[in-house]
Amino acid sequence: MSTEHDASLEALSAKGVHRIAITWDNHAGESLVKVVPWRHWQHAVDIGVGFSPISDAFRSDGIIDPAHRLSRPDGDLRLKADPASLAMLDPDQGWAWAAGERWDPMSGKAYGADQRHFCRRMGETLCREGLSLTAGFELEWVVITPDQDGSPKAVIAGGPYGADRLIEGLDYASALLEALDAADVDWLQFHPEYGPSQFELSFGAQAPLQAADQLIRARLVIQRVTRRFGWYSSFSAKPRLDWVGNGGHLHFSVRDVQGPLLQDGPGPYGLRPEGQALIAGVLEQLPGLVALASPSPVSYLRLVPSSWSAPFQVWGMENREAAVRLIPTTVDQSPAHLEIKAVDPTANPYLLLGALQAQVLDALRHQRSLPAEQSGDPALVKDRTIDRLPSSLVEARTALEHDEVLRQAMGPLLHGSLLDSLAAEIRNAETKTAEQQANERCWWPIVGGLL
Repeated sequence: MSTEHDASLEALSAKGVHRIAITWDNHAGESLVKVVPWRHWQHAVDIGVGFSPISDAFRSDGIIDPAHRLSRPDGDLRLKADPASLAMLDPDQGWAWAAGERWDPMSGKAYGADQRHFCRRMGETLCREGLSLTAGFELEWVVITPDQDGSPKAVIAGGPYGADRLIEGLDYASALLEALDAADVDWLQFHPEYGPSQFELSFGAQAPLQAADQLIRARLVIQRVTRRFGWYSSFSAKPRLDWVGNGGHLHFSVRDVQGPLLQDGPGPYGLRPEGQALIAGVLEQLPGLVALASPSPVSYLRLVPSSWSAPFQVWGMENREAAVRLIPTTVDQSPAHLEIKAVDPTANPYLLLGALQAQVLDALRHQRSLPAEQSGDPALVKDRTIDRLPSSLVEARTALEHDEVLRQAMGPLLHGSLLDSLAAEIRNAETKTAEQQANERCWWPIVGGLL
């Protein structure tokens, strides 16, 4: 263990940590957990705790899909805690948190279908190519309670982006932000969002593993604080059909040995040639990524035209209806970066960032020409056809199935088991109306809904 890690252990011990929640996220985007006492922390790092491979065969409702290739009783894995991720979760209750990665106890090698290890491996591959990616998420959720008919009801009054909603929910906001600070979650901005009783947190740019870790931990803190008020926090992409839905937009930038790719160059908006190739490559490969960014049938109830969910396969400078939005560097020297809009909170962030890194590498190895940018709403263009991103999980799964870059990057076990999981979600939803689908997922991340 490093000196830095020893210091972190001492700091957490001084805060009265007694137990550590070790989590990993399965293909359905659900955080699964094993808890160890503080005294057994080192064992959790070195040896790990048991976890069956069947956990990746869970559907989003918690049901094991019998057709999934991992739906079998034999085999076991060891969930090892990553000591570099160790952080506070709830100091008042003596809880810390750590991210886990699954390992094969027989071979001693990383499990081929582990989502976080895939993200780590792709980061190491980028590094060997002299590249690095940093990322940050925006996380939206609604604060709700069951209405008399069981449907979600908004509980904090106030208008879109409104100070009235902040004041009406000030006790909640204060408790939440204090809890995030106590958990050392480095949030940049908090505000009421457009929808009823909806809020958003923005996070700063970090290395992919750290960005995904922070998102998971923030979601746990939000869920915990919201329940203390007697309410629920829904991260569903579409809790109700008459609401705008929750996004989980992904911002990222890339550097090489010469510096940032998206600024200080001769191209439009200061793009370097490599930056233009980055946008072109990510845009071309985006359909396969959408299966990971929007992995639920409900996700596609949100991805509709003219709703700022950006379902068209175009890029634009500061265009919030473009699937890839360029935010250029400005006079205040804020760094240029890209935003992928078609992301919602049900995504597994490790899978998403691992896949994005694979596509970035391909974009720079096999450079494409940057297409013309889109100004205005693509849905209003009448004189030409503009490609849509997948408009259903069926289409997104097909794009992922035929995405050779992601198939090779993931390997057969991860890619194949992920396709099985998406197929399970499709079968589960195919006979249900849009309203039934939204109702079944409206309380997510509570699997199976409220009792």
